Amino acid sequence: MSDDPNPFARPSGESNPYTPSSSAASIGGAGAVRLSEVHSRGMVGQIPILGVLMIVQGVFITLMGLVFGGYAFAMPMIFRSIREDAAKQGANPPPMPQEMELGMLIGLGVAAVCVLAIAVFTIWAGVRVIKFQSRTFAIVMLCVGMLMCLTCYCAPTQIALSIYGLIVLLNGPVTDAFRFAEKGHSAREIQQAFLSLP
Repeated sequence: MSDDPNPFARPSGESNPYTPSSSAASIGGAGAVRLSEVHSRGMVGQIPILGVLMIVQGVFITLMGLVFGGYAFAMPMIFRSIREDAAKQGANPPPMPQEMELGMLIGLGVAAVCVLAIAVFTIWAGVRVIKFQSRTFAIVMLCVGMLMCLTCYCAPTQIALSIYGLIVLLNGPVTDAFRFAEKGHSAREIQQAFLSLP
């Protein structure tokens, strides 16, 4: 019989492999994202979804901008046709003043350019969000996109996207994730690190 009081004791100097480490967790290889115990998963997993939804919304806005552009060229021709028909019937003064053609062309043209600009920037912001970049720019575009509610066409989807997007982008762990991207970490490394958390 052995004189050792505890035959299961580990030899001195050898560490227990099952003891939890108090150091920061590192996910991936060299240059991987290092997370401490204060980090949580949060809504980081929603970032790719938000980016795709912003791109889709940008496509919807693009279609609306093209419609405005079509109206910008079609409405003056319609007004001209109405005025010519009225002149043939002897209407005096004509129902559509000639100045309205230029006004409609300029007004709808400016609206089309503005809408298409918002669409392009929304798509660009969505692409950047997927890469965990340009968080502030994405927040600005979600707020600017609310101007589309004035058209009623994109109002339901834009309101839902803006509320959802702001909730995600203002989430604490999401803010930390974007900071890791600023330090040079890839979107894949960031996702692996945060999604491995409980």
